[in-house]
Amino acid sequence: MPFGVLPIHAQMAERAGFGSFHVSGGMMSWWNGLPDVGLMTRTEIIDAARRIVQSVDIPVYCDADTGYGGIQNVRKTVQEFIAAGVAGIHLEDQRDPKKAGGQAGIAIVSDEEAIGRLRAAVEARDELDPDFVITARTDGYGAAGGGLEEALRRGQLYRKETGVDVIFYEGIRSWDEVRTLMAETPGPSYAIASRHAGPTPPVAELSKMGQAINIVPFIMPAVQAPWQLLLQVRDSGELTAIDENLNRLFEIEGSEEFVGWGDAFVKPSYADVRGLEERFLPADQQRDYEDTIHD
Repeated sequence: MPFGVLPIHAQMAERAGFGSFHVSGGMMSWWNGLPDVGLMTRTEIIDAARRIVQSVDIPVYCDADTGYGGIQNVRKTVQEFIAAGVAGIHLEDQRDPKKAGGQAGIAIVSDEEAIGRLRAAVEARDELDPDFVITARTDGYGAAGGGLEEALRRGQLYRKETGVDVIFYEGIRSWDEVRTLMAETPGPSYAIASRHAGPTPPVAELSKMGQAINIVPFIMPAVQAPWQLLLQVRDSGELTAIDENLNRLFEIEGSEEFVGWGDAFVKPSYADVRGLEERFLPADQQRDYEDTIHD
């Protein structure tokens, strides 16, 4: 499941043939210039998710942090994500203010509070859209005093007590531990393994171990590569690096790999816009697309 934050990321996933898209809460914060510590509001996240949903025809799955408050907030969170057209969310058992997954300082709520959150979410789902997917994320692995046993205990507890669809384990540090969690968790489950776990096993092996979803964080180069390019321009004082980069890109023009500036993904397409003008505007108000030097 490709993992990103913008409509163009979802459009890339759709164009490449993937069946769904995941909106990352952490990356959403970072791409908006904020740390992932619960500063972005539910309204901001849902507004962003709605734009992504409207840009594609594949299902969009979204990080919903801790549900943005108490039990009533969790219910409203589910209701508003459903109204936005999102296909599913995951809710975590962190204590507010939450921390980014895989970082120090994570604390989790009591069993009772976590179960209450999830039950409230499930009830709201069942009232409005039983097909809406609710995933219970546990940070029990990386929380202070936590570990593999605590993560598994939480996952099994949420499965037994809440009626959620999927269990999600965050920040696991070895693929052997992922294998253990998947084997001992009833029903659909998955884990996001940290970089410390090493290379991702083949998809066939992931499926065999029971991994129901594996994220594809394909947008990381979209931060690192532009930064390196910017440093080259700064250090040289010239735009040579930009020109060379563009030249390399246009060498693959006409192939599937080439997407130019990104407008290849827009909806409606430029051809659609032109078609609408031709269908609904009188001839003397239509633009001249032929008598121009531009492609």
